[in-house]
Order: sequence, then structure tokens, then C-alpha cells
Amino acid sequence: MRRASRAWLPALAFGFTAGAQAAPQDEPLAWLQRAANAARTSSYSGTFVHTNGERTSTVRIAHAIIDGVEQERVEPLEGEPHEIVRRGEDMICYFPEAKTMRLDKRVSARYFPSIFRGPPEALAENYTLRLGNTERMLGLECQWIRLDPKDALRFAQRLCAEVTTGLLLRARTLNERKQPIEQWTFTDIKLGPQVARSDVKPTLQSRVKSWITDSQPRDEAKGVDTGWAVTNIPAGYRKIGEVRRTLPGRSQPVSQIIYSDGLASLSVFVELAGVPARPAEAASEEGTTSFFVRPAGDFVVTVLGEVPIATAQQIGRSVSRRP
Repeated sequence: MRRASRAWLPALAFGFTAGAQAAPQDEPLAWLQRAANAARTSSYSGTFVHTNGERTSTVRIAHAIIDGVEQERVEPLEGEPHEIVRRGEDMICYFPEAKTMRLDKRVSARYFPSIFRGPPEALAENYTLRLGNTERMLGLECQWIRLDPKDALRFAQRLCAEVTTGLLLRARTLNERKQPIEQWTFTDIKLGPQVARSDVKPTLQSRVKSWITDSQPRDEAKGVDTGWAVTNIPAGYRKIGEVRRTLPGRSQPVSQIIYSDGLASLSVFVELAGVPARPAEAASEEGTTSFFVRPAGDFVVTVLGEVPIATAQQIGRSVSRRP
């Protein structure tokens, strides 16, 4: 989830291997499978720029497999200095200005070029897959893959995979008029043996002598039965997590249910209504991010995700207590 202006919502908020095998040149699904595999198993480091609507951010990322374990370091280059270091599914977020080391589990977070949230073959159920042109990018040959939705409940995607490794170098999201509304693109990249073990190690840890350890996010990332359900989920979207979070300024935990169609994702939040209670529905869109909120008796339902507003509304209006 990526809407920084709504700070109370959790950020959903993350070597040449077998992934470098040649893929059939006329099979887009094979290219998607290589791209997904390369993001998990290859060694790479670089800087990418992310634009979504009017917002732009720059991120440095490094990824490697060390002693058989996937490891990663992500460092946003704007705002308060911080970095996320991941080993397997365990994440440590370092915030040196707050002297806080936050422990967490990867539930739904993703960081380009690892954009898939499920098996790529499932995407063929809801997207028409085609190959586009090849393009030279950062001195490397790149194959474009086109994903066009079969309905109006998700956005079109354009992905460009490096031909030797399969690693994505660029990704674009298009609206219904085929206009780009989001883009991820590497501005520099190192692959395979060029990536050192030190690239995935924390760099901010030494700035603070005595860290405050916050393990609450990790504890709350454990799956729970929130007691809420979505009764009219669009085809292709599957539940990938259900947690209960304690958020700043909230006296009660907030329930969160996470859905994805393998590329797009969204979260449903349910919390007790404040005083005065919200009188009516509200909705907004910015780039790929849709926001929908409605009152539900003594509760408020909020949907936030990288989906068309119609998808957020359909889901938000069908949230109810689980029998």
C-alpha cells in the first residue's frame, strides 16, 4: 500500500541461477515465470525510480542468496533516513533518528523488481498475455511483456525483462485509456558476481549505539481471524493475509485483510467509528492508488489499494461480520 498522505495506514505496505535459462521466445507466461524466479533467486543491486500519480521516490535495493537464504536491503533515498533489511521472511527496519529498530514479518510488502504476489500462471485467468518489442535499457537487452485485463477491475501492466536473467528492469501500469499512471524503472543495475555480500548488510546500524527494539509489528503480523469477511470479492482476487494492527492514535486495534490478484493488491481495514461518526461514503484516486471509506454501524471500513476505484467500492461495500 502506498498512500503516504494517510500516515495511520501501515505501509504495505518490500547470482545467475536457473532463472537465467532461455525462455521460449513466443511464450509470455514463460517470461513472467522467469521474471518472478529472477527476483527471488538472482543477485542484483541498483537504484530505481518509482512514480505514482504526482509522487516520485527513489530507492536503492540490493538482493542476494547467501548460504541458501534470500537476503535484501532496501533504502528509500527521500525523507527520514531509514532502511529495511530482510533475511527470509524476517525484516528489520532501522530508523536512526528515532533510535528504533523495528522487527516485522513480510506479509504483503513488495519491492520492485519482485512484483508478483502469487504464481504467474494464475495471471492468465484475468489478463491477456502478449509479448511486445525488445528494447535496449542500461546497456542490456530487455523484452516487453503486455498484460491486458479481461475486465475493468484491474489495470493493464507492461513489464520489461532483461533477456539473459529475466529480471525486470522496468514496469508500467496503465489506466483504461492506456495512459501510464505508475512506473518503476532502474536507473543503474549490477547483476550476478558484481553484487557483494556487503551490499545486503545494514548500513545505518552503526549510527546508533543503543537501539530501541520494537517487536510489536512482528508479533501483530501473525495471522488472526479478524471476524470480518468480504462477500463480493472480484474474480481473481484472493486473500493472502489477515492481521490485527495497533496504529498510532487508535485506542483499539485495526483489523486488516489483504487481497491480491497476483500483481495488484489492496487492504481492507475495519476499526471502531470515531466521534462524530462518519455520515457517508467517500472515495478518491491518485495514480494507481484508490481510497474508499464507508460507515458500517459502529465501525468504519476503509479500502486502500492499487486497483481501480470500482474495485475498491465493490469490495468495501461487501464487508460484513463473518457468521
